[in-house]
This record gives sequence, C-alpha cells and structure tokens, in this order.
Amino acid sequence: MNLVADVFELSEEPKVRLDNDTGFERNLYVSAREFAHWGYLHLNKGNIHGKQVLPKNLFEFTTSIQTPKDMFHTPQNGFFWFKNENTYLKSELGENLPAESYQILGASGCACLVIPEYKAVAVRMYNKIGNPTGYDYLRDIKDFGNLVNSLCN
Repeated sequence: MNLVADVFELSEEPKVRLDNDTGFERNLYVSAREFAHWGYLHLNKGNIHGKQVLPKNLFEFTTSIQTPKDMFHTPQNGFFWFKNENTYLKSELGENLPAESYQILGASGCACLVIPEYKAVAVRMYNKIGNPTGYDYLRDIKDFGNLVNSLCN
C-alpha cells in the first residue's frame, strides 16, 4: 500500500498519520481514483455498468437530506454528504451548483463532489493539515464546486 503523507502548514515535516485505527483520527486512505469511484457509485445509486451491486434505495436514502426540518436554516446533510437545497449561506457547496448536488469532505481537505444534473463526479485531494493566516476554507471549497460547475456547464 502506498500512502501519501499530509503536509502541515507549520514547520512539521510531512508524515503519514497512522496513530489510531479506530477511525476517530483518520479513516480515509484512498487514491483520487478510488474516491471518484465512491462518488460514481453514489451518482449511479449502486448501479455499476448495468449491474445493481447495492440496493438503489440505500443511495437514495444516504444522499437525501436527513437534517430535521425544523433546522432549515442550518447546513443540510444526508449521511455525511453535504447538500444545499436550502441555499444556506455557510454551506460548503458552491453557490452556482445545481440544487441536487452533494459532496463529502475529508479531514485533510479532500472533497468528492457529485453533480447528478451533469452526471459528473469531481475529486479534490489536498492532503494538507492547517492553513496559512487569512486562508478562507469555506470560500476555497465553494470555489472548487463553482469551478467544477463552470466546466460542466
């Protein structure tokens, strides 16, 4: 297995963090291609090359909004998939994305964005811990989605 080291903003040397195997510290050791396949599996609701490998309703459930209706003015989530059908200002999804788009984020800045309207999946691998002074993560991750949307449009 080949793992990519995280780059730290401070003076620490890049390192692979395998301190904890419980999933609390880190739990995503995949390549960009594998991450894209995860998004593709969700985009196609468990159907790969014409074969239903997992139940369709499982994917409809996990990517539909599970946030309680009385929390309308908060980020909306499926099961770990962020959505923004309520156009929540602090959402992690770009403002220009179609409403049914969804994405999942990782601790070191990775993202898997699914845009059903375009039948598109986009992956960003960042592998960085910490940010420089003045860096706006929310704006950066929204800009990623907006860029992908502009390329699909």
